[in-house]
Amino acid sequence: MTIKSMFRRAANSTSNAQAYISEKLDDLSTTSSLPVQEKDPNFGTNPIIKTFYEGNGSCDGYYNWVETPPKQLKEKTARAYDRVAIMLYKVKDLDKNTVGGRTPLKIHSIDVQSPLLTTALKPIVQEVGVFLDEHDVAKFAEPFKPLFFCYDKILALRGQAIRDVVFREHLHLLTQLMADLFGEMRKKLRNLQQSHLISFKLAWTYFPKDSTIVAAAEDCERLFQVLDTAYVHDAAGSRLEILCQHIVFTGAAFEWETTTLKIPSFSGNVPVSSLPIYPIEFHDDVEGLKARLTTRGKKVFEYQGLEYRQYTGIGLDEKCRKYNVAGRILVDFHGYAKHHLGLERSEKSSKNEAEEGAYIKPLSDKEQQANIAAMLKRRKDLMFICPMISGFAMKDKVWLKFYVDDIRPLQWNDEAYDHLVYPEGQKDLVLTFVENHQRTKAGLDDVIVGKGQGLVHLLSGPPGTGKTLLAEAVADRTRRPLYYLHAEELGTKADLLGEKVKKVFEMATDWNAVILLDEADVFMAERSYADIARNELVSSKPALLNLLQPELTYPLKVFLRELEYFKGIIFLTTNLSSTIDAAFRSRVNIHLFFSPLSFTYRAQLWRKFLDRLLVDPSANPDPPTPVSTVPTFRRLEDGEMEQLAAWELNGREIKNAVKTARNWCLCKGYQISVERIESAIAVTAPMARKVGMAD
Repeated sequence: MTIKSMFRRAANSTSNAQAYISEKLDDLSTTSSLPVQEKDPNFGTNPIIKTFYEGNGSCDGYYNWVETPPKQLKEKTARAYDRVAIMLYKVKDLDKNTVGGRTPLKIHSIDVQSPLLTTALKPIVQEVGVFLDEHDVAKFAEPFKPLFFCYDKILALRGQAIRDVVFREHLHLLTQLMADLFGEMRKKLRNLQQSHLISFKLAWTYFPKDSTIVAAAEDCERLFQVLDTAYVHDAAGSRLEILCQHIVFTGAAFEWETTTLKIPSFSGNVPVSSLPIYPIEFHDDVEGLKARLTTRGKKVFEYQGLEYRQYTGIGLDEKCRKYNVAGRILVDFHGYAKHHLGLERSEKSSKNEAEEGAYIKPLSDKEQQANIAAMLKRRKDLMFICPMISGFAMKDKVWLKFYVDDIRPLQWNDEAYDHLVYPEGQKDLVLTFVENHQRTKAGLDDVIVGKGQGLVHLLSGPPGTGKTLLAEAVADRTRRPLYYLHAEELGTKADLLGEKVKKVFEMATDWNAVILLDEADVFMAERSYADIARNELVSSKPALLNLLQPELTYPLKVFLRELEYFKGIIFLTTNLSSTIDAAFRSRVNIHLFFSPLSFTYRAQLWRKFLDRLLVDPSANPDPPTPVSTVPTFRRLEDGEMEQLAAWELNGREIKNAVKTARNWCLCKGYQISVERIESAIAVTAPMARKVGMAD
């Protein structure tokens, strides 16, 4: 009797000792006090191979290895199988009901062993992306797409088999098998297609390789070319995935790019054109669609470089989130790759390239024209060009993809400069410096090469006196993009501020843009011993340490450092000119002070705003308001203008009053008058005072 059997008998005789005995049994199996069996000295010395075989009960990930091989076919039987032209493999058809204990079967796969058939099939199925070796078995699996899509061409082989009796027999077997396999399905498919219907089970048959499909998104129609299809069943549900391709601009050329489109599962039969993706044959106007999308494809040629445009429509980010964009945009593929995606180096650039930071370079005009010429030779491919253009929304300050159909030419506002009320000599000086910045900065480097090449304007003065308008007007007059920023958008966190400022400066330089940094006081103000809370807000150092080193605030240090090497044009506005730090003042090229509007300037502004109503009652300052009648605005007399100029208003308040009076008169059909304008002043600027007729 073994020790274990003794313990088991003891366990049966006394329940009180059961726990103790169980513990001892465990100890016997794990204790280190038992002698360890020594390794056989002859381990692995026999020069033979021992083979084990997968036994019963094996499954994926677990194998029951046995010494006995599974039962093999007799050699005679195996040779007989090898001689057959076609091998069929059948499985239970779980989609059909079991009746009387009998489950229907379906063909799971087909092996074409006949060299005559594989040789004949090779060039046919190659057209649908299947490549056969005539010296090997041609294998086809459910749903047998190559055989289905090449059905008619395979049947046409019968004409070649007239003189070859053996080939004719083999081909007859294959065509009979295909008839059994696809006969009922093809009949059902014809009925569905004639009714312009589709079922989810047969949806794959609508998308053969190289066919054209329509992606009917809510924003725009697009065409793709099919490469393959596959049904996918997972936790997200069942769907038909269509691997397809379209043409995109890569930054260097127009090339095919693959993508996957999805059709979610659906029940029963539905109209083909109701699907988000469907064959172009089911479109209401196939030729019209091709013509429209070919024309649209040509529009994309215009946007291979940097373009400043107007946009009204939907923009998409890289996660396909939608933005309503209404305003100016910069079409900039290379900026999108460089600043947004971070693709700083060209894939073709040499690893040993001497120049640091060799960014993907924009195409020259000659290279762009070469791309256009190459694409025009591929006229049939133009309709597949992706209509999405990469760029930057200036108002929203976000990198997006824009629809080319919603891009419009930019209307420059030349009137803004003339509308600006400011001494003409100083206006002209600023305009001249901005217009000629690239030329005048040459040869004016600081002692350190690369420093001091920027053009820095400081605009200080009370709100509503025209500071922002000056920057906007000069940017439009000089045909430059305006990158408008509030200081709060940059933040004051030490670990982020420098990076954000550097990125803004770099983008503006690439775009040859004018930067307008509004309310930039925090980046210009000198250190205050008393304002401990502000020190904590704008510095990464503790407030006490700031007081011990009061010479510059941290934002000012960071901003000045980046400003030293900025080569572009920047306008900074502030309402607190008296607090500007001396270190910052020394970096300013032009400092303009905007005083509160005098009586004369207020009269000029009233005249400019009101005269615009004489041209078009629904014109700026704002879009039109729905009206019952549209009156003809009369020009106010000089005396009436003087009454309005007596109100102490800034430019923004004058604009608001005109807009309010205009909308009121449009809606009610009133004639414009001083009384109605003063009523508008009472509700838009209730704290304003009316003073004498002259300053």
